[in-house]
Amino acid sequence: MKAAVENFLSGLSDLKGFLRNAERESALTAILLRDDRFRLLSPDEQSLLSEISRAGTSKRQYLYAVAIVGLYGLLERLVDSVLESYVAELSRSVRSYVELPEAIRKNHLPASIELLKAINEERYRGDIQIPDVIANLHSCMTGSAGFQINGTAFVLHRGNIKLDKVRGFLASLGLDAANRKLLVMPSFDDFFSDADPPRDVRQVPDQDLDLLLSPIDDLVSRRNEIAHGVVDEIESVDLLLARGSFLAAFVHALHERLQMELLPFKVAGDGTQALGQPIAIFGGSIACFESATCRLAVGDSIVAVTEDTLMPYRWSEVQGLQVDRVDLPELKLSEKTQFGVKVGFKVKDTHKFYVLKSSTT
Repeated sequence: MKAAVENFLSGLSDLKGFLRNAERESALTAILLRDDRFRLLSPDEQSLLSEISRAGTSKRQYLYAVAIVGLYGLLERLVDSVLESYVAELSRSVRSYVELPEAIRKNHLPASIELLKAINEERYRGDIQIPDVIANLHSCMTGSAGFQINGTAFVLHRGNIKLDKVRGFLASLGLDAANRKLLVMPSFDDFFSDADPPRDVRQVPDQDLDLLLSPIDDLVSRRNEIAHGVVDEIESVDLLLARGSFLAAFVHALHERLQMELLPFKVAGDGTQALGQPIAIFGGSIACFESATCRLAVGDSIVAVTEDTLMPYRWSEVQGLQVDRVDLPELKLSEKTQFGVKVGFKVKDTHKFYVLKSSTT
């Protein structure tokens, strides 16, 4: 999942760079068109500059179209790949197919059949082939220890990735598709807290939550208009960049939501260490524990089970370790020792902490 997000962010960075450079070119053209500067140019340079300036409106239309289609393309690829990666990661987090959520087991066969049809009708152009789909189904139905899920089947779709479709994908995986479950993720919480005016998403009434996520469907609508040759409204580069920032928050929040849904399986997995509840808390992000057997290092993944129904898990890397106020890169305890752990979230003394064996999400 992390790789999918990184690919999205790389593409978004390239698109933002393209838009900013277009703005710089327009600003430079405007400077050179001033009488005092224009007279200093050669006749050929004056001719070229005049032609460039006359293309102003069509250029703005082109920039707008490229930005909208590009943003939508990045979003669609991200949704497809991050959900497929989630299914693969979830499969690796359980010992057998029957331990997967009921919704996945219920939907896997019909979704795989649709994938087979799409491959046969050449509507699907990915890497997976019919023998692969059948082999994966067989591994699941026979209880093979090395079973493979047809993750692609869960994101197979016709038409655009509108918000309802994203919610449908989540529901098919057995996840609560309510808007608030996504909006309370740290990235969206930060995004709306920094907005003008700031919004506390936990306090927004249910009927207003669709409005907060409306830029997704608005982007889809604009993309479709462009595909049909309709460009009635052109947004400024600033507004297009703002769209990109919203999409980045959405992508991060979706990734965080899927990470959180994996945590119950990871906490229950082999190699997880239970630290229990902290014996003390300092500064809101340092939890203190006592153990005689803990193995822990800076950079390890640490999880807190909370009492928050919207955010039942908090997680981050271990950011620091101390024993007797001395910073340490790792702990390998063989006798009862009190130690402090700095994490990337606000901790409470009611949280129950676990250290994961590894994290690949």
